[in-house]
Amino acid sequence: MAISSQMEGTDQRKKARLTSPEGEDRISELPDEIVVSILSRLSLREAVRTSVLSKPWRYVWTSIPVLNFDANDISRHCYRVPLGNEYNKWVSGVLAQRRGPKASNIDEFRVCYDLDKVSSSHIDQWIEFALSNRVHTVELSLSTHPFPNRCYRLRHRVLGLSALGSSLKNSSSNMFVGFKSLKTLSLKAVNVDDEAIQYILSNCPLLERLSLHVNFRLRNLKVVGRSLLLRHLEVVRCCRVKTIEICDTNLVSFTYAGKKPKTMLLKNAPKLVEVSINPCGSMWHARAMFLQLSCCFSQLENLQLTVCHSDLQRLRNYMLPELKNLKQFVLIVERWFNDCLLGFLVMIKNWPNLQRFVLQLSYNGSHRHDRFREAPRANMREAARYFHPCLKMVEIVDSDSMDGYRELQSDEEQQLRTLVSPGVELVIL
Repeated sequence: MAISSQMEGTDQRKKARLTSPEGEDRISELPDEIVVSILSRLSLREAVRTSVLSKPWRYVWTSIPVLNFDANDISRHCYRVPLGNEYNKWVSGVLAQRRGPKASNIDEFRVCYDLDKVSSSHIDQWIEFALSNRVHTVELSLSTHPFPNRCYRLRHRVLGLSALGSSLKNSSSNMFVGFKSLKTLSLKAVNVDDEAIQYILSNCPLLERLSLHVNFRLRNLKVVGRSLLLRHLEVVRCCRVKTIEICDTNLVSFTYAGKKPKTMLLKNAPKLVEVSINPCGSMWHARAMFLQLSCCFSQLENLQLTVCHSDLQRLRNYMLPELKNLKQFVLIVERWFNDCLLGFLVMIKNWPNLQRFVLQLSYNGSHRHDRFREAPRANMREAARYFHPCLKMVEIVDSDSMDGYRELQSDEEQQLRTLVSPGVELVIL
């Protein structure tokens, strides 16, 4: 292969390192489980290359339970990112070799590379291979900036689902066994429609984590039923979602990032304690979406909100409801319009048991050098009035600067310290 040929010259050197000065192969004398454990700590590329060391080593690597096809791993050795055709041949070639006599089931299967629908036939085969080997975790991360019409589509046939919505029981019995073992499914830049998602949820009894990132075919997501073991759900940048219904579930965490759907229904989720909302808009949009999750207010412990700008003059209108059990609040502000930090302390008024408040800042370049100003006395008084003694830590993270915060914000930092009681730790990163 074009990729592996660049590294073949080092195989003999590696073989020499595995032997003693007398020529004795000490590694091969170790128990198989120890050898597999050692190989598991190598990159997949390096592990596969051990098959050329000697005949006994030919299939040892096929017992590795993790298959991580990360293009970045190749580029570290070849000093360049492989072309799409090279990557496809590499993955398919490794899977073909893994059908040896020592091949074991797969715990994790990961594909990380910019691929689109041109590679559909290859990706279909990879998914079928993983499922037939009783995989526990599947991650497909196929693009960072995909085009809607070029994204790979997970077709019904690959899932064993007919055009009429019924299961193709005779298509691949091994694949159905694979569904029974799946615990984590992460799909990024993969188009999956409503019916396929429902089929996955219904046929994966052990599925605990489902992540859907950048999906242009999902319209209506329905997660309903106590029979589902699903604990963690992420829906990120699925821009055409219209409705989300989550009812009678065992969810522990829910993450949503994208435009506000027309309908978001969440009820009877007693275990839901962690919520992250990024509505791609202002604090008003974040609050409006968050209020639709009222059924979990009484048990919520961790909350993360991402907003595009601050409007400290109207913070009273953005007050979130009372959250008696909230322990941690993370507020991510994506753009900063020359306002002070103190006004954000007002937001914690209704959270009596809050212990940690994290304010993460990122900035619009046009406001880079004038983003801070002296805090108005009204904001200082308001922040002091709403501050409560239960808080143990206030953490401010400047994601755009290494030490710019301390240089530009020393005055406001001093003001913050005067408001924080002696028992509260103020951390500025």
